[in-house]
Amino acid sequence: MGKLKAVGLCRAIALLGFVSITGVSQAVDFTYSGFGNLTAGKVFSATGLEVGFPDNSKWKCPCYIADYSHGSVYESRWSFKPESRLGLQGNLSFNDDFSFTGQLMARHAAGDADLAVEQAYFSYNLSPKFTLQVGRKRLPLFFYSDFQDVAFAYNWARVPPDVYGWPVVNYNGANLTYRDDISGWAVKSTVYFGQEHSKEVPIAKLSDPSRVDVEWDNMYGVDLELNRDWFTMRAAVNKSKQRRLRLGPNGLEQFSPDPAVFGKSSPQTYSSLSLNVDRDEFVVRSEFSRVNAAPARGSYRGYLIGAGYRFGNFLPMFTVSRLNAYGSTGKPEEVDRNVGISLRYQLSDNSALKFQLDRSRWDFLNGTDNTRKLATVSYDFTF
Repeated sequence: MGKLKAVGLCRAIALLGFVSITGVSQAVDFTYSGFGNLTAGKVFSATGLEVGFPDNSKWKCPCYIADYSHGSVYESRWSFKPESRLGLQGNLSFNDDFSFTGQLMARHAAGDADLAVEQAYFSYNLSPKFTLQVGRKRLPLFFYSDFQDVAFAYNWARVPPDVYGWPVVNYNGANLTYRDDISGWAVKSTVYFGQEHSKEVPIAKLSDPSRVDVEWDNMYGVDLELNRDWFTMRAAVNKSKQRRLRLGPNGLEQFSPDPAVFGKSSPQTYSSLSLNVDRDEFVVRSEFSRVNAAPARGSYRGYLIGAGYRFGNFLPMFTVSRLNAYGSTGKPEEVDRNVGISLRYQLSDNSALKFQLDRSRWDFLNGTDNTRKLATVSYDFTF
């Protein structure tokens, strides 16, 4: 997980203090909010090959990886640690147009307790339609990326891990957001640029005991979201140059892409399309993703499709997701599938209970595969 280091946080606070004492506004208003979830899960059935992913010496497998980005792994015993988390967000408003937002997150990342500054950015309203933000933010690769930690905001116990599982979840940079209403359509679009150097990424700890750092440089992207009545569509593209470094006997050494062949870094592109329906009691969620890092690395194609129907405060859903992995030459290497049945019960305006059963199958396309079944219960809340 990329963290905002102490020196960066001190600089942000120093700048914030400077702004406040130089009379940008007559009074500074402070507000805060929070969110969290208490989630427990257990693998209750497993068949097929043990592949050492996650690391069988660290976790007592058979295991189910619920969140690749943060290394959340369930074993064959009930545990609250993998996905339970707590977030606190504060906002300082200097005037109607200028503000600062910071967010702290507490969780177990790859089995270790972790407290990190997830977001820290300044916002300035250039006009009623345009907002400029500078600092550290969530990386909006997919529909739920910006609020993936806020489990109360979606209907499952977790977003499907087949689509939402990548080493970088934040970036440091700037973005410009446009909002308007055009012919009855609510329009929101953001362009952004920046970089992220993530140290000791949790996704690598799933299989590699060594320290692994991931760097995404020259990053830029754009997304477009359209909403009208019961229909929401979002499309997004992100481009960057990436490299991975592993701690070895000579210090951090680049191992991906191969520096002898591709140099310091290699290009990659993430793209996604989401189509969602909320019509009366009927609910549909879908997302299609594509990652292209060939020829230096491989490429991936994924999707999730879920549907449900509300009965009062109850919302049952059936969701399928899939990720196809291809090698650097384009040859298929693996197919991961997940089928989930979930039930959400709305306790109040700011809390919900969820129960979910998942069946995950990894097909290695060589005659071997494995299957894992997971039961999850969760209490999600905001305040």
